[in-house]
Amino acid sequence: MKTDFICPKCNGHLLVGEKIILVAVSRKEKKTGIILLSPEVGNHARIIHPTFILEKGEETDIFCPICHCNLMSSDTDGQLVKIFMVDDKDDKYEIYFSGVFGEYCTYKISENKVEQFGDSAEKYYKYFIGRKI
Repeated sequence: MKTDFICPKCNGHLLVGEKIILVAVSRKEKKTGIILLSPEVGNHARIIHPTFILEKGEETDIFCPICHCNLMSSDTDGQLVKIFMVDDKDDKYEIYFSGVFGEYCTYKISENKVEQFGDSAEKYYKYFIGRKI
């Protein structure tokens, strides 16, 4: 089994082929689009349709494409997206990342470890001090 990504609400599988599929809605203009993310934790590459134009710093809400629930985490005051990752050893992790376009930060949370990735990671680290899943 390879690594998989799961919606924390409906337990739906978000990884299709080699991309995590999510729905993004800009908070500013309510534009909606599909966003494809790399499954490699810390790789902030994304694919969006060329007509789904977001400005750097624009805030988005991220939704599950299956159950349509908002994935913005209440654990982080709605600042970060939360999904689950299950690796090839069947270990489960919480994955958090920014919903702000152009802001690069990802957190991988295990039972006893917080790993952070990206230039903006320090900005939200306060939410993970002493955290365990």
